[in-house]
Amino acid sequence: MKKRAFYLLAAFILFSLTACSPGRKVVLPKDGFAQGSMEDIMRTYFFDYTVGSAYTSSKYEGYIPTPGYDLLVAEITVINTLPEELLMFDWDFVVLYPDTMSDEQVYDYPITSYEDVEIPDTALETLLPSEYTLKTGESRTGLLLFEVPAGDTEFIISYTESFDDDTTGDTFDVSVTAIRR
Repeated sequence: MKKRAFYLLAAFILFSLTACSPGRKVVLPKDGFAQGSMEDIMRTYFFDYTVGSAYTSSKYEGYIPTPGYDLLVAEITVINTLPEELLMFDWDFVVLYPDTMSDEQVYDYPITSYEDVEIPDTALETLLPSEYTLKTGESRTGLLLFEVPAGDTEFIISYTESFDDDTTGDTFDVSVTAIRR
């Protein structure tokens, strides 16, 4: 019996250490909004997600952005927390950045959500698909690729809950500081 209790305690400690690594926290919405940082676990109604890393670059796997723009490459992990399958789209996430002509925030979708953009096959292998399904408890990690103003390194990757009855729920913003590659 002591041996079994020891193994259970050891498993619990190991799980606790891996699930709650330093600097990682679970972020829940308050009054319709949640603000987190990279590596935080954003807990939405449908899924948990984490922005693990981000960098900007003048090209990605042969894809070159519009002149005056860089590419923001952000790694995202999504875990379905619903008791049913979840249909996901890359455009569930948007990037926000300040407009250079005003004080307004501009948002944009991942480049994979635009039909007229030709993306090399080598890039598509690492990017989250434009549409995918997650089973209960299933996770998926991939990259989102956004065009952003050249030289910028501070962004917000945002998700707003959207329900079948056309209502919206909470908004989840992750502050991203991208390194330059």
